[in-house]
Amino acid sequence: MGTKNHIGPILAVDCGTVTTTALLLDQVQGEYRLVAIGEAPTTWGAPSGVADGVRHAVGGIFETRGQRFFDEDGALISPQGRGQLGVDAFACTVSASEPLQVALGGLGKELSIASAKRAAAGTYSKITATLNDSDGTPLGDEACARAIRDAEPDVVCIAGGVEGGADRPVLRMVKAATVACSMMDPHARPTLLYAGNSRLRRRVAEIVGNEAELRVVENVRPTLEEECLEDAQRELESLFVQRKLRQLRGVGSLSEWGAVPAAPTAQAFGRLIHYLWYLGEPERGVVGVDVGGSNTTIAAVFDEHLTLTIHNGLGAAMGGEQLIERYGLEALIRWLPHPLSDSEARELLINKQSHPASIPQVNPELWLEQAVAREAIRGTLEIAHPGWQPGTAGAYPELMPLCDTIVVGGGVLAKAPRPGQAALILLDALQPIGICTLVLDAHGLAPALGNVARIKPVAAVEALDGGGLTNLCTVVAPVGEARPGEIVLKMKVTYDDDSELDVEVPYGELEILPLPLGQEAVLDLSPRRGFDVGVGGRGRRGRRRVSGGLAGLIIDARGRPLRLPPEPDQRREKIRQWLSDAGGARSSEHRIPSRPW
Repeated sequence: MGTKNHIGPILAVDCGTVTTTALLLDQVQGEYRLVAIGEAPTTWGAPSGVADGVRHAVGGIFETRGQRFFDEDGALISPQGRGQLGVDAFACTVSASEPLQVALGGLGKELSIASAKRAAAGTYSKITATLNDSDGTPLGDEACARAIRDAEPDVVCIAGGVEGGADRPVLRMVKAATVACSMMDPHARPTLLYAGNSRLRRRVAEIVGNEAELRVVENVRPTLEEECLEDAQRELESLFVQRKLRQLRGVGSLSEWGAVPAAPTAQAFGRLIHYLWYLGEPERGVVGVDVGGSNTTIAAVFDEHLTLTIHNGLGAAMGGEQLIERYGLEALIRWLPHPLSDSEARELLINKQSHPASIPQVNPELWLEQAVAREAIRGTLEIAHPGWQPGTAGAYPELMPLCDTIVVGGGVLAKAPRPGQAALILLDALQPIGICTLVLDAHGLAPALGNVARIKPVAAVEALDGGGLTNLCTVVAPVGEARPGEIVLKMKVTYDDDSELDVEVPYGELEILPLPLGQEAVLDLSPRRGFDVGVGGRGRRGRRRVSGGLAGLIIDARGRPLRLPPEPDQRREKIRQWLSDAGGARSSEHRIPSRPW
């Protein structure tokens, strides 16, 4: 690729597990804008692997713009040639590869084991073996070695022992792991990642010797109260790129087309969320949620610190089976507005997993797919939340910290028939508190821009400022306890045309107020004593200017944490009411309405 200072059109591509998306950025009146989008199914077994899916997706842009991007040999034309052929830059993100297979051991179920799991969740990984029993006690030498040998992992991660703490149990796991490696084919042996007590590093190296590749990182749990995951996460990401992403068929071609190699989608997504934090209120956080076909990613930034959590195998298309195994089918059925038998639900989930690119045709399919999205987000949040360090934003440790912005993406959210449905999924799953803005990544632009920033930072910034992301709604969510129906918030909404709206919000209700996209209003908030709306504490009044969105202004006074009625008929009635309040289609309609937005 050329090294000229001026960069014109930029092609950004994301290879997801189900869909490959191509986005063309170009200058419009001197600033970069998203000018065209193309989509195609991700290709796996084709001769050129994922590169064929990229060519098909880019072909969609050719059909709309008549702009040629590839030469006769199928290689990308870059830099741009005469006659508007090709592009000046290419950036690619990938989430379609297999996850890194990890065997994990540590000391203390809620200590180093939990920290090591969160470190592994920072990249695309799957824990295929655990070197501890259900209580967190390390397995015996033989059982530990057998678990590693049978799992054939890519990485054996051993944590454990605070600085200066226990040594024998940790060294026993290292010895067992080394024995397991010695019994495996030298070309298929896993990397041993040591993330424990730093005092033992020399002895660990002596034990491992030449039986396995040893990588040493900072102790993930240096003290009982402190967690240090960044070093381990960087090493695991490096191993993922080396062992999985670069081995994916076709990725080599994609990397040759660009100035930077293909990057994991989640890392690029986290990079953009990190940038957005600098644009908001520093005492609050910014959270990003991306629900893919087979993975769910949550990126959170508090006090300038990015925490990335990826739940492999838990996506909108592939996550049903894992959710049932972990939480039971009732965890999904409880979100449905109408009865659905267990057998019907399982059939729909199997059909979705068999045809992940399919679009729901009738409401039972839609409600179940959205239920999977809710539980996928909740399941990922369970892993992510304990590792956050929200500072002053974490006023209520058991609840979501205060957030300025929550960015949401993924087909199940971006392609919901009504914007209120997408908003309700996030409100049910994340349960944000105080005042925040939900921002919709309707075109999967967030990871692309995070990756484009490595090539041309100004392009990412201008495309973002030019409307790359769309306000979904502003949310006001009071925190407190009251009886259902009691008024917990009085609010005056003053619109820019000086019209006013006085609202009294009862506890347990969801209120949707008009505030269209592109408009703003000033909220005068008077919460009931004991209730906190995020403007200074319980009972504190405040004023806040907010922006409108596709789903308007939502007041969520249903309580935190959200509690669903235990009785099925009452619960379904509540779900139907919330769907109606949020602007969703009437749940009695059999077929899904078209998207009016």
